[in-house]
Amino acid sequence: MPFYCLRCGECCSAMGEVHALERRPDGGLAVRNLYTGEVTHVTLDPDKADLLERPVIPGACPLLRHDAAGLAVCPVHETWPAVCAEYACWRLLALDGAGRRAARVMGRRHLALDDPRLEALLAPHRGRLGRIVDDAAWDEALAAVLEEAGYRVVR
Repeated sequence: MPFYCLRCGECCSAMGEVHALERRPDGGLAVRNLYTGEVTHVTLDPDKADLLERPVIPGACPLLRHDAAGLAVCPVHETWPAVCAEYACWRLLALDGAGRRAARVMGRRHLALDDPRLEALLAPHRGRLGRIVDDAAWDEALAAVLEEAGYRVVR
């Protein structure tokens, strides 16, 4: 499934306990995974080098910054560690009419609701959704319910 990043920064907001930013003797940068000890040599993306001068976000990955528009940015995106590249915070995303995140499906079938109105909307469908065995079919059935209610679903 494709993944569309909203640049909210949630993915990296608690990574301060996982990653440490290190200056290499040659002046370069490295990211150390504090659990595995793995070190990834990274390079500042040329158009984002000034972001490291912005304040560090407490508890977040030491690289995560917000740009002038307030969107989350990784200044080493082009060379970031593999664990970062493999992360996706959702596999199905529902946006309300204003384009705000309303819900997302994470993992196998964890449905996280950001729009409190969705609980009542989904209640009559939970039994039918619960009987669907195939994950792709479950995604499509959930998406149909959400789209019928006026949400835009990104898969």
